[in-house]
Amino acid sequence: MARINLLPWRQEERERRNKEFITLVVAITLLTLLAAFASWSYFNRELDDQLDANALIEQENARLDTALTEIDSLEQRREDIISRMQVIQDLQGRRPVPVRLWDDLAKATPPALYLTNLKREGDTLTLTGLADNPNVVSSLIRNLDSSKWMDNSAVSTIQQNINAYEAAPVLSSPTTTGEQPRPVYPEDSYVQFVVTTQVQSESETPADAVAGPGGAL
Repeated sequence: MARINLLPWRQEERERRNKEFITLVVAITLLTLLAAFASWSYFNRELDDQLDANALIEQENARLDTALTEIDSLEQRREDIISRMQVIQDLQGRRPVPVRLWDDLAKATPPALYLTNLKREGDTLTLTGLADNPNVVSSLIRNLDSSKWMDNSAVSTIQQNINAYEAAPVLSSPTTTGEQPRPVYPEDSYVQFVVTTQVQSESETPADAVAGPGGAL
């Protein structure tokens, strides 16, 4: 005999499917939330790590800037020390120059000539004086150029009829008007000259001139 189900099975089937659908939606929602939370946690951790790395880089950059500043300061101090050492070496090397210069200058001064002024500016030496005649000045130029410590000597100016008052006077004959006669000096006929010469630097001076006789200063 055939059995007939008179219960509302369609309604039950619909409700079962609705429950399955709701369960599936809830499960998918939960999975989505979990995935979003996991993604947010991952990226948040990556962001924190990147921020920490940036902070470390900034800290290292600051330390490097401090080190570079100290290096620059040390470099400046090194340059200052080298400059001072160079000055000291130059002074040590040029120490015998004034002595040799004065000695050669005294030897280069011929008779019938004397100096009234001596000035040095850098490596240029300017001599001012009186000479009996221009030939004596020429002798001075030759003597200066023959020195190992002076070179490129030249006459800057030369003038005649200079009245000097250093030698013993010789009185001229009395004047007709009774005025006191003017003394006649030998230097009245002297010429005034200005001579320039270049002082040789240590690098230009021969080694035997620096060492002097016997090879020692």
